Amino acid sequence: MKKLVPVAVLAMLILVGCYPGSPITIPGQVPAIESFNASPASISAGESSTLSWTVSGATSVSIDQAIGNVALTGSRAVSPAATTVYTLTAFSSSGSVTATTEVIVTGAAPPPTPSGFPVINSFTTSPSIITIGDSTSLTWNVSNAASVSINHGVGSVSLSGNTIVSPPTTTTYTLTASNANGSLTATALVQVTGAPSPPPAGPPVVNYFNASPPIISPGGSSFIRWNVSYASSVTIDNGVGPVDTHGTMTVSPAYTTVYTLTATNPYGYTTQTLLITVSGSPPPSSFAVTSVTASVSPPSYSGPCPYQFNFSAVIQTNGPGTLTYQWERDDGTHDLPQTVSVGYSGTTVVTTYWVLGAPGVGWERVRILSPNSVLSNQAFFVLNCL
Repeated sequence: MKKLVPVAVLAMLILVGCYPGSPITIPGQVPAIESFNASPASISAGESSTLSWTVSGATSVSIDQAIGNVALTGSRAVSPAATTVYTLTAFSSSGSVTATTEVIVTGAAPPPTPSGFPVINSFTTSPSIITIGDSTSLTWNVSNAASVSINHGVGSVSLSGNTIVSPPTTTTYTLTASNANGSLTATALVQVTGAPSPPPAGPPVVNYFNASPPIISPGGSSFIRWNVSYASSVTIDNGVGPVDTHGTMTVSPAYTTVYTLTATNPYGYTTQTLLITVSGSPPPSSFAVTSVTASVSPPSYSGPCPYQFNFSAVIQTNGPGTLTYQWERDDGTHDLPQTVSVGYSGTTVVTTYWVLGAPGVGWERVRILSPNSVLSNQAFFVLNCL
């Protein structure tokens, strides 16, 4: 009886492995394509043929010509515009195997001569107008092309086919057909209703930046409001810092102060200033920096790199004295602290430069270290290396 136990266990394993609907995959075994054929194998232009296949021992199966992944056993109706060879590929952890079948199309237009450019017979959308969240079908037919691709994430496609897309906004799809002689393009527009308009290709727009009231008494407050469109970041100087693209805030400057709002996006930056006057405010009892305004020249550049941007900052004080400052950059680096003396005019200008070799948007600013802490606006630049 002891010898019968392994036999019984083996029988149970065989029965479990043969349960209907359970794929049998033996480790180390390459898949087997038992059949792959087309019926009928020959059709007239505009008619259909059915591809049928049976595969075993595979973890996945796919067919080219825009069919994609399929089950291990199945069928698919196809209507090729010209004689077409379909390739089925079966995969497992041990490798892959392929099989082909041909659908001959009689009465189809002969292919154009290889010496010509590609021909885009059609490229359409259906429907061409959708509501946001809905889908539409792109359909195309191309002749005499070595490669065909569609932008906006569709990628490489066969000479003819269709695909489903769901653009979030109104989108123009471009099909590009290429061969050794050149390329041709065609476009198809999908209009999306209920979708927000795409942002313009340009710097942010400051819709408003104002104060109420603009004139206050010492110790009083003003209510500042701002609204910015198409910005990825917005900052306000004089201790306010990063803010949302729209909002309100109460400020209580001790002295007449110019606030600078800076809005940025990948296309550049926009600044707007706001003056809040403190009437009758007494001068500070000791030497202090009252404001710092930084700028860059030029604010944008397109051309050969590396390129040098020149920065300057106007520092206002309440009288003569000595102050310490340093330049700071958006990449986290900064210059060594510098000391400068200011005359009775209460104004001095400090400068620096930055040489860059890669495109991008950046900024420098000035931080006053003494006699009091003041941070300037960010002087933004845009660099395009050609």
